[in-house]
This record gives sequence, structure tokens and C-alpha cells, in this order.
Amino acid sequence: METVTQHPREALERPKVSILHHLMACRLCWRITLVVFGLILAVESAILIPSAARFEQAALDRLGHAAQLAVEPVLLLGRGVNSSGLLTRDLAPLVDRYGIKGIGIYTPAGALVTVVGVAPSGFSGNPAALSHLATRISRDANGVDASALEMAWRSDAPGNPVAVVRIDASAVPGELAAYLLRIGGLVALIVLVVTVGTMLVLYRWVLRTLLLLRDSALAAGREPHRATDFLLTTTRRDELGDLVTAHNAMLERVTESKQRDREMAEEHARFLTRHDPLTRLPNRMALIEYVDGLAGLRGDSPHKVSLLLLEVAQFSVLSADIGAANCDDLIGQMAVRLNRFAPQQFIAHFGEDRFAMVDNTLYCDVTGISQLAESLLRELGGEGGQGEQGEQGGVYRVGAAKSVSLVLRIGIARMSAEADKVVDGRTLLSHAELALSEATGSEGAHFSFYSPELAAASRERQSLARDLKLAIEAGDLYPVFQPKVALGATGRAAGGTAGNTDGDSVLAGAEVLLRWNHATRGMVPPDVFIELAESTGLIAAIGDMVLRAAARVIRGLLDRHGWAPPLAVNLSTQQFADSGLVAQITQVLAEERIPAHLLELEITETSAMKDAARTAQTIEALRATGVRVAIDDFGTGYSSLSYLRRFALDSIKIDKSFVDDIGVDANAEAVCDAILRLGKSLNTKIVAEGVENSRQLEFLRARRCDEVQGYYFSKPLSLDAFEKDWIAVRAAA
Repeated sequence: METVTQHPREALERPKVSILHHLMACRLCWRITLVVFGLILAVESAILIPSAARFEQAALDRLGHAAQLAVEPVLLLGRGVNSSGLLTRDLAPLVDRYGIKGIGIYTPAGALVTVVGVAPSGFSGNPAALSHLATRISRDANGVDASALEMAWRSDAPGNPVAVVRIDASAVPGELAAYLLRIGGLVALIVLVVTVGTMLVLYRWVLRTLLLLRDSALAAGREPHRATDFLLTTTRRDELGDLVTAHNAMLERVTESKQRDREMAEEHARFLTRHDPLTRLPNRMALIEYVDGLAGLRGDSPHKVSLLLLEVAQFSVLSADIGAANCDDLIGQMAVRLNRFAPQQFIAHFGEDRFAMVDNTLYCDVTGISQLAESLLRELGGEGGQGEQGEQGGVYRVGAAKSVSLVLRIGIARMSAEADKVVDGRTLLSHAELALSEATGSEGAHFSFYSPELAAASRERQSLARDLKLAIEAGDLYPVFQPKVALGATGRAAGGTAGNTDGDSVLAGAEVLLRWNHATRGMVPPDVFIELAESTGLIAAIGDMVLRAAARVIRGLLDRHGWAPPLAVNLSTQQFADSGLVAQITQVLAEERIPAHLLELEITETSAMKDAARTAQTIEALRATGVRVAIDDFGTGYSSLSYLRRFALDSIKIDKSFVDDIGVDANAEAVCDAILRLGKSLNTKIVAEGVENSRQLEFLRARRCDEVQGYYFSKPLSLDAFEKDWIAVRAAA
């Protein structure tokens, strides 16, 4: 017997169910059943309707024949059509018997001879057309009795009279109904038996296979990774057998496809764990593993492994300038050039802008590695020269034909065969990162070698960074205040013992500076811990702390003395770039309830020029709050007059390095003079910082400098000293 069965594993997972359950749950089976049932019922109905008509005709014919058998003997007695009285007497007993309700006797010519009982409707036909058998001529033509039936025949009695009998046919509909009920029940039984039989046959030969195919396909769709677990076994050799075979082949292909997809996904995942998705180069993990492998061979090989770590200087600024998509394109071009430059070397990419090259050339000394680094700088960085494919070294095209020139830093760490201590990949990479940090402090494209001194300095820096974080949390950093003096103003000098004064100088404000008195190191220079805070991400917390401290001091001075000078706070590059800066300033002003014009924000020229358009928008938004904005360290960057006009600054501060050389360097004096003239042309206040002697002061006064600050007037003071020597004196006056 040809069969289709489930895969043994699938069969074990499914509960046993009956054929009836399958049929009841099968929507297709129900549709087929209804169609078959309706079709058979229609056929049987088509047969039953004419059968009912024949049954009714036969019943009526029987009534007519019975009436003829009762009437005909009376006519045969020979009374004839001329003895109507005797004929009436003989026929009267037949009324209401044999279903007869009335009898009419007519001559062959159609003339009425006699009527007994209910008069028939009459006979108007041709007597010659009648037979000797009772023939139905009509129902009640008068409509008086719808159940009456009239039968007529030509009698064999003398004179051949015509007899018309009115018969009661009221019992015929009941008989017809009973007949239909018997036949209908039989038909329904036949339809049911045929339908069930048909369905069983269809289920056995067609539907069971289709249902198994459906279950198998649905199960495979839910778990395509194990589609072959739902294969069907068949011995059929017909079309459904071919369908099952094709279905099994499809499931096998699905399983194979899912297996291939899984293997490809796993392979891709393995690739991504050790490769950068952008450049397709090995990543940090792969680099460490590769160097570890070389370190394992070091005992049997004279190889000297060198790791060169390359980084693009100011990459975040470049990214903001050309956009992330163009930066990705730029990094891709660098990867292509690196591979072309050193096709035999191991090259890796990790982070945003960091590449690594491993050189394990035999006996490659420091000179050789230095030459390699210089070649890399020429090929990839801004050292100029032509690349191997004729492109300008260090120049890349991104976006709409835009040219970008890069400045690179290279940190180099070496692992030689002569070294006593085995250095693994992670350690060698750490050494290269330290060397890269050292190179980052140099101007232009540069490279640096790792040394133990760098490691010691790094450990010292990490220790100081930890202490700085603790100091911020503990509140060990404190503000000091260095006065700013207005020149050319009329009034008494502020202060008496704090520093040198003259009658033409008055307190114009103060700059808030930060100090750190370390528990074991003593006073840590501000340029040391501020740079450390910027590189470790602590500068935001410090900036917020100084800003709020300045606001609280202003509020306190107003409460105690009724007045307060403007206090200037330095904003770091990160602080100034923060999109929430304006909201932060507004919040501080509201919380401390201080006039906005008493707070001045100083930004460095370098910070301002990183994104001049955005700087102009930020300065405008800050000045809209009422605070003052100044450019600090002016003259050390690359500001243009057009940008300075757009910035709408309140003041410009001349960098201390130029003030220091007044009276010593004519060039420095020329720069100061130019900045002072620039300030007058822009109607912007000029402040000189770092004034330490009378020569510098007189130079600045002669050129109408607005304000000065420096040790000549006062060193940075604690709040108590500043309030006593500069605030209280004026309040008392």
C-alpha cells in the first residue's frame, strides 16, 4: 500500500490523533464536504421532483379507475340514456362512496341525461376523443372545491353514454407528502453515506498527504534551522508522491541554506572580532595576538619587532570640519596607502584615527625604524613629497573635490631579541601609546621612541590624575582672584598694600583662577593640572565648579558691601563647545541672583577659531544673557579681522608672552601696539595680562590700553585678602 508518513523524530513530537479529529480540524475538508454534499443533494433533488409528480398522477389515476369500476356496472344494466329516473335511482347509492361526490351522465352528443350528487362542471369535449378508461379532464373548474377531481370516459353501455364523475382527491396531498418524506429520508441517508465515503477516500488518498505537507511546511517555517527534522517518508508513485519528494528536497535546501548562512554569520562575526569594519584591517585584538605570536618565536629568531603607532593630529576638529562620512572616506584612503606602502607588513586599524604597523625585519636598528617612520610621514602625513601612485603625500581628496592635508604623530616601541624580559603584545602596544603621547606634544608631524622614562612619567601622570579626581570630589581646589586695573580713569587707586598703585588706576574687575595645594606634592602648577583635567575629561566638573564659585562670590560681595566688581572666568575648549553652556549660564545667574554684567567669560583664541561660525553664534547667545565675553591669549592663534568683527566681543586680552618682552623685543612691542590699535578700531576694550614692571605699564598706558593685570599690581589673592585689600577699601571710601 502506498503511504506517506512523518519523519520518525517529528512523529515522536506530535500527539496521536484520530482521523475524525483531522477531518473536523481541516478547513479544506469542510469545504470539500459541503461541495460534495450540495452536489449530490442537487442531483437527488433533480430526480425526486419528477418522481413526486408521477406519484401524484398515479394516485389520481387510481381514484378515477376506482370510480369507473363503481359506475360502469350500473350503466351496463341497460337502462340506457332514455330512462333518466331509473338511472338516477341506480346511481344515487354510489355518491359518497369510492370517493365519488357527484355523477353526470351525458349523451354521445353531450346532452345531460341525469346528475347525482354534486354536479360536475360538465363535458364540452368531443365524445369520440374519450376512451373507455377514465381520463382526468380537470380539477374543479368553478373553484368551489380545489380538492375535487373530475374523470370522464365513454361507456360501453347501450347508446354509449359519457360518464363524468366528480371525485374527492383531498387525500392525495397527504399521500404525496408521506411519499416525499420517505424518499427524502432515503435520499439524505444516501447523500450522507456517499459524502462520508467520498471524504474517507479523499482523506486516505489525497487529504492526509496534503495535511502532512502542510504540517511539515509550517513546522519548517517556524524552525528553518532544523527543517530536515520535518521530512516526510513516502512510497507513493503518483503526483502526490512527486509533490512530497519535491517538498523534502526543498526542506533539505532550506537546511543547507540556513547552515551556510549560520556559517557565514559566524565567520563574519569572527572576522569582525579581529578586524575593523571600515577599513577591513586587523583590529586591536588581532594586533595584540600577532605580536604575541612574534614574541613566542623570539627565542628561536634574531627578529627585532617594532610597533609603529600612527595617529592623525586634531582628528576631532577635522571631523567637525568635513563631516563623519568624509572622515570615513579619509581613513579608508589612508588604509589603502598604508597597504600599498608596506604590502608585506602587518597593518592594523583601531579607534577612529589610529593605525599600527608591525615591522619584524631582521636586525632592523633604530636608524632603520626612524627612516621607516620618516617615509610614513612623507607618504601619509603633511611632510609633502609624492606618493608611490603620484598623489601628493599627505593630501587627500574627500567630498566634492575638497583637499585635506593631514598631520601625523607616530609612537614607536621595540622588542629586541637581546632583551631579557619578554614583552607581550599588550605591553608593546602600551609602550607605543606612551611614545605617541610624547610625540603629540610636538609641533607638526613627528615621531617618538618609547623609553623607560616615558613609562615612569606616565605612571606619575596617572597617579596625579587619580589625586585630581579625589581633590575635585573633596573640594580641595580653591579659587583665587587677581585684580584687573583700569588705566586712564579718574579716581583714587584701589588697595594699599596689595601692590603698586597710582592715582590714575582703579579696580576694574578680577580674574578667577584656580589653585591646588596637594597634600604631599605641595602647590601643583595650574598649567599642569588644567592640562591633565582636559585630557582626562575632568575639566567639565572643574569649569562648573569655578563658574558657580565666582557667582557665589559676586552674590556675597553684593550682600556684604553693596557692590562687586566683574569677575572673569576662563572657559575650557570642552566647556565652550558644550551645547548646554548658555542654559548653564542662565541657570547659575538665576540661582545666585546676580546681575549678568558682573560675570565675564574668557575663551582662548584657539578655542574660538576651531569653528568660527559656531563661535559667533555662541558668543551672540551668551551676550544675549547679559554676560560679558572676552578673547584670552590673543596673538597666539590665527584670528582674522573678519572673524573678530563677527564675534562682537566685549574685550580682547593680550597674551602674557608679548607683554613680557616689552622693552626687550621690538617685535613684541610692535605686536602689542598693533593689538591696541586693533581694539580701538573695533571699539573693543583691550586688557594686557602679565604686567610686572613700570616699563611695561608705561608702554601700555601711553598707547591707551584700557585695563591691565599682573604682579605689578597684585598677585592672585585669596577671597579674604581680595575682599579686604580691594573691595572693603573702596566701600569705605
